[in-house]
Amino acid sequence: MSRSVSFGYWSDPMCVWAFVAQRKLDALLARHGDVLAVDYRVVPVFGSVPERFSRGAWSKGGVQGRVEATARIAAEHGHPEVTGEVWRTDPPSSSWAAGAPIKAVLAGEASGEVSEGTAAAYQWRLRCAMFVENRNIARRTVQLEVAEELGLARGPIEARLDDGSALAALFEDHQERERLRIQGSPTYVFDGGRAMLYGNFDEAVLGATVEALVAGLKVGGSAC
Repeated sequence: MSRSVSFGYWSDPMCVWAFVAQRKLDALLARHGDVLAVDYRVVPVFGSVPERFSRGAWSKGGVQGRVEATARIAAEHGHPEVTGEVWRTDPPSSSWAAGAPIKAVLAGEASGEVSEGTAAAYQWRLRCAMFVENRNIARRTVQLEVAEELGLARGPIEARLDDGSALAALFEDHQERERLRIQGSPTYVFDGGRAMLYGNFDEAVLGATVEALVAGLKVGGSAC
């Protein structure tokens, strides 16, 4: 059966909300994966972690506050193994650095170098490396170790990181994010941006939206 419905899935590799929301995406694909095509996009909301801690959204609670918030959010959504200690022991400085290798693997998937679904698996494995194993996924050594753990060759990823093409693709996602006015991670984008679901929404809302699209209905506002 050809896939009749495509939607954008925008997320930040360092976002704990995207980590805990993975089950929603997995459940959706388990139900409708034969007709759904997912356009995985990276929305780097953590451009500068040091800035967030020094004068941004996390400055009041500091490192301890971020550790506690990460562990609490994860535990509330069925992941008691997450401690949040990565923010204390070896915090990544920017999700731009963590997003670039994901775009590199996505490019490999688009060119047929790796099989369909490889990039999604790599993105999830990076998140597990950060939140479960407390590894700094902004470090290239960690990014390539995770790739090897999945059986991916280092060479093509390194080549796209070195020649700037992975970063260029990430910047293109950033431009499209601004055009669509995407607020954060994770965000589902349907029907060319006419409808979006963002953040910690109810799973039933996601299911109803996709079922309407699968049935051939339009979602979002009128064309007026």
